[in-house]
Amino acid sequence: MTATATRPVGVVRTKTHQYYFNGAGPWPGVTSVTRVLDAPALTSWKMNQVAQAAIASAERLIEDREAGRVDAAVKYLTTLSTTAMDRGSRIHASIEQILRREPASIDPRDEAAVAGARAWLNAQVREHGLRPLEVEACLLHETLGYGGTCDLIAELDGEVWLLDWKTGSSVATPDGAVYRDHRLQLAAYANAEFIARVNDPERYPLPAIPRYGIVHVTDGGTRLYEAIVTPRDWVAFRAALNLYAWSKEKAA
Repeated sequence: MTATATRPVGVVRTKTHQYYFNGAGPWPGVTSVTRVLDAPALTSWKMNQVAQAAIASAERLIEDREAGRVDAAVKYLTTLSTTAMDRGSRIHASIEQILRREPASIDPRDEAAVAGARAWLNAQVREHGLRPLEVEACLLHETLGYGGTCDLIAELDGEVWLLDWKTGSSVATPDGAVYRDHRLQLAAYANAEFIARVNDPERYPLPAIPRYGIVHVTDGGTRLYEAIVTPRDWVAFRAALNLYAWSKEKAA
């Protein structure tokens, strides 16, 4: 006798950031969709990481070259972005624990960045009455077919902000304008149809979101950059979603 498969309830996010809801899906994550576009911020960040590593490890790279270990040198430099992304994931997890008032597990390598983020959050509570509404919320758009995980929806000075943590070397141009790929991500989150929860079949409404921001977390401190998200950003994300779907189609 064959057992009947149990249909999963609520939202499920896979390791590859695909989303399911009440068994429907899979739908791509927002960041997977935006990768079909040129991302100047990410490209610049990766180039900066490689350049800094090449300078810091010049002697090691010369030794590898002279010993004929060119492949090893190339591998060292080209895997740095993965290491940095792992660091970003660790910092995100620590901040989530802080926001949920749980004991924070902090890697010693991240102590300065997390301490700065904690200090920033405490200052926002004192000075602007920060009140978290949703922490690490799964946001889904069933009609268009995509999902995403928003770092924080919170009230600041009585207004609702949609905030995303970033740990890269730069999140904005010198005049403070948030990079366009970050704006697309925020637009996709804000226009999701509902909030989904694990093991819960209900669809929860998003609050109206008038303000957006990127919170830049670095070892030197944490800073909020307000993002001006426009209707054109939402149009651009939907175009990227169509391009993503096209790229996944099998050749005729």
